[in-house]
This record gives sequence, structure tokens and C-alpha cells, in this order.
Amino acid sequence: MDHWPDTVKTMQRNWIGRSEGVEISFNVNDYADKLTVYTTRPDTFMGCTYLAVAAGHPLAQQAAANNPELAAFIDECRNTKVAEADMATMEKKGIDTGFKAIHPLTGEAIPVWAANFVLMEYGTGAVMAVPGHDQRDYEFATKYGLNIKPVILAADGSEPDLSEQALTEKGTLFNSGEFDGLSYEAGFNAIADKLAEMGVGERKVNYRLRDWGVSRPALLGCTNPDGHTGRRHRAANARRSTAGYSAGRRGHGRHHQPN
Repeated sequence: MDHWPDTVKTMQRNWIGRSEGVEISFNVNDYADKLTVYTTRPDTFMGCTYLAVAAGHPLAQQAAANNPELAAFIDECRNTKVAEADMATMEKKGIDTGFKAIHPLTGEAIPVWAANFVLMEYGTGAVMAVPGHDQRDYEFATKYGLNIKPVILAADGSEPDLSEQALTEKGTLFNSGEFDGLSYEAGFNAIADKLAEMGVGERKVNYRLRDWGVSRPALLGCTNPDGHTGRRHRAANARRSTAGYSAGRRGHGRHHQPN
């Protein structure tokens, strides 16, 4: 890509989302496989109080075999098509699967819920929830009476007031055991390193296409590295590609995040 035109490089940076984070594996009681999640905020990991999986996740499917309420919820999710852009404002719904995941740093058993805001199409189909520091997780936890554990201090150094909303700003860690007192960056690195040492975490850089109704070739620049592709040729390609991409999006399903 070193020889691609600057305009194309800029387009790629604007349309492709890059995130640095950690992929974390959880053991789950009475479940054969591990649950893997990706987070860009490992500094908040000590505040993870539940996990959420997509309705189509194998764990949810297994739990539904003996849970008619969960089976009905999965059917509801399957028949409800929501664009990712609408996920932030839609009503969050979920059902407790009955499974418990083991927090790798605290050893605490935390519930695993099937939720309508997580999709198999994105990431691993599972997310970690930190309701004290993520508004979506906060709303879900408040609705269903799940534990909310603050682990980031407010800007003035006080314990955050979570009576009405989550504290989403970065800050100093507390209520986090050996990581207390660390800054955001130091906490990010210390927890990421600890998880890696334990063999349950790995640093990852994720890339994803932004959820805009555009063609994939347009997103990637749709031009030769020397920049000599003609304007009419690019426009024709964009029209054809946009039609194909839009058709694909119509069947793309509901929607997760990240955390």
C-alpha cells in the first residue's frame, strides 16, 4: 500500500475501524467449550459482572433445549431484523441461560445471558459486560437486577455515582485488587499482560467495516495503486458494487460491540 495515492489511504482510514484490545477466554461451568470475548477496555475487566451471548450462539442453543422461555426468546430474536445502527436505541432484552462463567482473575462465577444486542455475525458472538462503565451494559443490568461493580474513579478521584448512568470516561483504577491506583494506560497493559501470562488472554488488533450503506470496493478505494483508474470506470464499479452490497445487507441480520 506504500504506493497507493494519499486520497485512497485517507479513504481507507476513514472507512475501516481499527481497535486495539484483548481477546479473553472464560471457562464455563457444565459447558464443554470456552467463551471468548473481545474488549477494548481491559482496564475495566475487574468490573465484569456478566457475559452476554447472541441468541444463535451454541451455548444459548444448548441452554434452550431445556428452557422453553429461552427457546421462545431465541425465536423472537431470529425473527426480528434490526440494523446495527439501531442497536443503541432499541430495547435491550435477554434471558439468563443458567450457565456460569468463571472470571479468570477473581474466580467469581458470573451469569451468562442470551441478549438481543449481541450477534453471531460480529466478533465471537459473546461479549463481556461491565455495567459500571458501559451504558448499554448498565441499562441491561439495571433492567434485570444484575450486579454493577465500579472499578474506575471519577475525574475528581471519588467513587463514581452510578445511580443514573455508567461512568464511561477513562480514569484511575480502584476496586480492582492488585491493579488499584493504575492509570488507564497502565491498567490496560497490566491486565492484558496478566491475562496473557495466565494463558487466557491475547492482545488483538481488530478491523471492521463501518456500518454505512456503501460498496466494499468504494470503501477500499476501488482504484489501481498508480491512481490511473478513470472516473467513469470507478463510478460504474461503485454503482454495480453498491447494488450487490445493499442486497447483502438486507439479509445481514440483527445487531453487538463491543465492548
